[in-house]
Amino acid sequence: MMQTFWTLIVSFTVIGLGAYGGGLMTVPLMQHELVVSRDLLSMTQMSQLVAIAQMTPGPIAVNGATFVGYNIAGLAGALLASIVVVLPGVLALVLLLFCREHLPVNTHSLRLRRGLRAGVLGLLLFATWSYSRGVIHSWVEGAIAAAAFAVLLTCEGRVHPLAVIVGAGVLGMLVF
Repeated sequence: MMQTFWTLIVSFTVIGLGAYGGGLMTVPLMQHELVVSRDLLSMTQMSQLVAIAQMTPGPIAVNGATFVGYNIAGLAGALLASIVVVLPGVLALVLLLFCREHLPVNTHSLRLRRGLRAGVLGLLLFATWSYSRGVIHSWVEGAIAAAAFAVLLTCEGRVHPLAVIVGAGVLGMLVF
């Protein structure tokens, strides 16, 4: 059981350390740690984790950690994984706030943030690509995804994302 706890600690510390940007930014990190590196989940289970974590309130990393921790080591695993995934971000935030208060702003920190944002965009694109391979199995599913993207892109801010999801679900019921 200790080995299981150590696996959870290491995996979710790595995910927590790399979860800059939050939200879907953590999906490629979780996929790498949980599917590729540690073989704790299959790609199908990872897709299910993302779907469940997005449907429940709260950050995807915490929801995912709770889900994986519970499946691997019960309630203790869920608590441990949830705490461990949040801890690096909390510590980093405290450090950044300290630095912001006590160190002057310089061009190096601004350049660092620009680079981090570009890297996070790359992670988001990779997460989208990886997730789509596990979800889109036919041209119809691809067309529904493309239509949802087009609606969100052309009606930016005027259509609620939940309406797009419900519309895609209804379309799926009619087509499949």
